[in-house]
Amino acid sequence: MTLFSRITPDAATRPRLLWLGLSSVAAVAIGFVLVPPKVAEGLIRQGGYYYMLGLFGAFVYYARQVARAREAVWRGWLRSPGWVGVALLAATAFTLWSDTYQHKILFDEYVLQATGFHMHATKEVGTVIRAYNLDGTWVPIDTFLDKRPYFFTFLLSLAHDLTGYRIANAFILNSALAAAFLALTYWFGRQLTDRTGGLLAVALLASMPLLGQNATCAGMEMHNLTMLLLVMCLALLYLRAPDPDRLALLCLGAVLLAQSRYESAIYVVPVAIVILLGWWRAGAVLLPWATVLTPLLLVPYAWHNRVLSATPVLWQLQEGQTSRFSTEYLATNLRGAVHFFFNFGPTLANSWYLSVLGFAGLVWLAFVILRWFRSRPPVRAADVVALAFGAGVAGNFVLVQFYYWSRLDDTVTSRFALPATLMLALAAAAFVCRMRTTWPVRRIAFAGVAVFVLVSALPDIATRLYTAQNLAMKEIDWERDFVLRRSAGPRLILSNKSAIPWILWQIPSLDLVAAKKRGDQIRYHLAQGTFREVLVTQALRPTTPEGRFGLDPDDELPPTFHLETLAIKRFGGRMERLSRIVSVDPAPPAPPAKPAS
Repeated sequence: MTLFSRITPDAATRPRLLWLGLSSVAAVAIGFVLVPPKVAEGLIRQGGYYYMLGLFGAFVYYARQVARAREAVWRGWLRSPGWVGVALLAATAFTLWSDTYQHKILFDEYVLQATGFHMHATKEVGTVIRAYNLDGTWVPIDTFLDKRPYFFTFLLSLAHDLTGYRIANAFILNSALAAAFLALTYWFGRQLTDRTGGLLAVALLASMPLLGQNATCAGMEMHNLTMLLLVMCLALLYLRAPDPDRLALLCLGAVLLAQSRYESAIYVVPVAIVILLGWWRAGAVLLPWATVLTPLLLVPYAWHNRVLSATPVLWQLQEGQTSRFSTEYLATNLRGAVHFFFNFGPTLANSWYLSVLGFAGLVWLAFVILRWFRSRPPVRAADVVALAFGAGVAGNFVLVQFYYWSRLDDTVTSRFALPATLMLALAAAAFVCRMRTTWPVRRIAFAGVAVFVLVSALPDIATRLYTAQNLAMKEIDWERDFVLRRSAGPRLILSNKSAIPWILWQIPSLDLVAAKKRGDQIRYHLAQGTFREVLVTQALRPTTPEGRFGLDPDDELPPTFHLETLAIKRFGGRMERLSRIVSVDPAPPAPPAKPAS
């Protein structure tokens, strides 16, 4: 019996299949043809928050419906988690202890936090780049639509709504996500193997410094990783016992996952495969309205991607590069990937033990698949889900190898390896727990984790070179500490990096590019007392073979600005200077226009 002969829809389902087809056609037309990027940008700005609120609300509703059906199971575990609960708590504590709570990924994390603040304050999607205190209220003035999907920032805005705005909310959210991720890892690993396999997968991931680095930052990688694993768990629940509520929850989870990272829309494909297999297992076509509407729910993702494609300034290409994706990046990125996975030094936040055991698991899996094609024994639901999403992760990994900035041995982009490390941990657990041998391989595997922690992980965590190398963050922290030590009063910061961090601290700021054009306005506000002082941050770089430092040409202000140096500090190969504007001369009058001939 073929797949499609078994899932022939009945008379009651055929109308919904028709609606699903119309929904798919309409989604393609609206997402890629009928709505131009400029209009799409406006729709996302004005309606993106409410779209995400409705989508998340529907997800919570169906999650509650599915949880009710399994209430006896999860309530019993919550009442008595046993030593497994202790192990998960210890793994979470180790993960959060392994790195400091601070911003780590250049300005990405500040951008996300600025977007979350704006969604909290205005219920619109946008990243604040200028804001001022007006009559005691911090009011955003200018915003732009960031390239990053906005599910994480929506959750961050909810945290602000519930507890009040504070920068620490991003770190609290990621800590909670880390705990949820490790619990989901154990559950899925146990379904894939057994209790030992689930704990081994948790141990392999928790001992990897990269997980701790992202669990204690303000970025969206922990959220994306947790959503990926959550959708895998939902796919397994659905495939085991297909019903409309589980299918609706899976579809909504897939849409939310697509809004977690740029390339996470790729996981819609394994979800579609799981849905078809669920229909085959149920012997019927299940089509709740959430599934029928899923193509339309993905339209905002398509719009956002088109806005990004039409806005090259958001690509952040380096000098000489003209495309985000190209085959010319492949060789360099692959070398970086090999270096990351099998690095034995302290400069990267990887786990060579996870890589060795995980890639051994992948080789073992290849032989298992070959044997399956010969005899074709029954396949468990957990195996199907792991293989389907493993293929999605592999596709994701291949895709980023063609991206211009995705060398995994770059401490800024190592986070792109997280989905792959999840699959390596699951492959390692399956390999160890299904190996038929008289050797105590499970004990050996756990002993290997202990050796790795003592020999590599703890020394790496002690130095945290993969975090400490981020000099831009150190510069910003020093500038903020210096400013906060000064006497209180309204001040304006002219930043040579970005105004966004200062705006998050509710300190008015402009970047130097904008400040150079606003000399008269700055002079006026200094005279009127709008700001008690205006501070400037600038970079000094070596300019002679003898090592003398000079002002970075990009940070020079017009000669009408008169500065007083307050502090200078060296960071790596350059210095950062903080100055105070003493005065600003009036701009020279414009030359008279030549009379028309």
